[in-house]
Amino acid sequence: MMGTETNLQILKERVQAVVDSTAGHVSFVIEDGSGLRLEKDAVVTKKAASLIKIPIMMAAFKQVEAGRLNLSDRYSIDAENVVGGAGVIQFMDGDTSFTLWDLLTLMIVVSDNTATNKIIDIVGWSAVDGFCKKHGLTNTRLERKMMDFKAAAAGLENRTSAQEMVECLKFLHMEDDERTVFSDVSRQNMLRILGGQQLLDKLPFYMDLDSVNIANKTGELPGVEHDCGVVTYKAEKLIVTVLIDDLVDNSIGKRAIQEIGKLVEEYLKGTISFQ
Repeated sequence: MMGTETNLQILKERVQAVVDSTAGHVSFVIEDGSGLRLEKDAVVTKKAASLIKIPIMMAAFKQVEAGRLNLSDRYSIDAENVVGGAGVIQFMDGDTSFTLWDLLTLMIVVSDNTATNKIIDIVGWSAVDGFCKKHGLTNTRLERKMMDFKAAAAGLENRTSAQEMVECLKFLHMEDDERTVFSDVSRQNMLRILGGQQLLDKLPFYMDLDSVNIANKTGELPGVEHDCGVVTYKAEKLIVTVLIDDLVDNSIGKRAIQEIGKLVEEYLKGTISFQ
């Protein structure tokens, strides 16, 4: 059922209805990589929140591919570098050490802020900036560490757009030798990490995860709710990014993303609501 003009039009109308009923500014892209594409304000730059952790992960994997880092390299974290917010490292024994793989996994699957800041130190700000510039992510910028309120007060903010998050997720599926960004091993490793996502309260919330797979990353700040991911049902695949800001009540944005996730699943399955 996926891909028929009628179903695509229904999907478009229903997603637009969600957007119109949401008291906030919604940017989104829904794309299958072969011509199907729905979007609204895709290039509008917003606070990235924890979506910035995707290009940080990708910059780290480029360093691994270049031989400058190894996923099994082990690191400790000084107590003064432990931060709050999302994550579990802040609750662990101070003597615990982590491999780079551990840190990357924690950064993505539980959005661990301490792991993220450590990876920024390991990889380097310039490597993240260089990765974004080299691959055309001109609206995606890493300007501050996680939970750095002093930097935020000074006007420094991490930013991205729905379009550039789609581009990042497409990097994980490019197999064309002339266009591929990552090795097959790196792509599979990153999809494995994203597929282990533990924060499932947005796009996947209403999905039947026994039949649909999703590899996603969420982000949130006061007034901001985001989610982006690759949704797979049998041989069908959609890349979905939804970025919402200007929210007075974050629960409104979260509910909108949940509803869009449900519509995407129904579209992929061609269920009765699309017949």
